[in-house]
Amino acid sequence: MAQSLIDLALLSERRKDLLLLLKEGPKNIDEIKELLGVNAASIQPHIKRMKNGNLIIEKNRSYRLSDIGEIIVENMQHLLDTVGVLEEHIDYWVSHDMSPIPDFLLDRIEELGRYEIMEPDSEHMFETPDLFLESITSSNKICTFVSFFHPESPKLYAGLVEKGAKMTLCMTEIVAERLFRDFPQEAGQLSGLENSKLLICHKPVNLPSIVVTDRFMILKLMENDGKLRDQMVLCFEERALRWGKELFTHYMKMSKPLDEKEFF
Repeated sequence: MAQSLIDLALLSERRKDLLLLLKEGPKNIDEIKELLGVNAASIQPHIKRMKNGNLIIEKNRSYRLSDIGEIIVENMQHLLDTVGVLEEHIDYWVSHDMSPIPDFLLDRIEELGRYEIMEPDSEHMFETPDLFLESITSSNKICTFVSFFHPESPKLYAGLVEKGAKMTLCMTEIVAERLFRDFPQEAGQLSGLENSKLLICHKPVNLPSIVVTDRFMILKLMENDGKLRDQMVLCFEERALRWGKELFTHYMKMSKPLDEKEFF
C-alpha cells in the first residue's frame, strides 16, 4: 500500500502538480485545466487513479484532498522543498562537510529558499567580495561566528561598530589570539564599545564561519577533504535569516564572554 501511495504522489509530474494545486483548496475541472495548463483528456486518468487511491475526493463536481491526501501532500511539500534547495547547487553540497550543521537545522534546510553560491574569481581570491561588503555595511545588527582568521575582518568589523551597528562576535581561541596580537587597535574598539559583544569558544569547531544580519546570511563550510575554499552560501530570504540565526545561536551557546584582559 505504501509503495502504491508513493507511486500515486511522486512518480508522475501531473499527479504531483494536481496534489499541490488541491492543497490550496477544492477546484473544479475547469479550474484544474486552466491552472495546470492541461486538457481534460490528459488529466482525467490521473484524477481517476488518485480517486481510486483515496488521495482525492469528488464532491459537487469539485475535487479536494482526502484526509490521507492532506497528510501526504504536507510531507511531500517538505521533501520537494528540501530536494529543490539541495538540487540547485548539488555539486556544492556533495563536496562540502555538512556535519557542523546540527540535525535539527539539516532537517529544515529547505528554509534556505532561493540562495546563491558566491565565489570570487582568481584575481580577487583574497579580497572581501563587494556584495558582502555592500550587504554588511547596510546592516544594523550583525551576528558572526568564525573559526578562521581573515585579515580584512578586524578593520571592517571595528568600523561597523564605530558607526553604531550592534555586533555579536563569537570566535575560537586561535582567531581571538590573532585579533588581539596583530590588530590591537581594532580589538580595543570591538571590546570597548557597548554595542559590541565578544565571545570565545574553547571547543573544537569545524564550522569556518556564519554571518547573519538583519539583511542577509552567509555560511561557509569546509570541503570534505578538509580544505577551505572561498565559497559561500548567500541568502536574503527571511526564513533563511531565521535559520542562520539559530545556527549562530547554536555555536554561541558553546561560547563564553571574552575577557580582553587575557589578551591585552
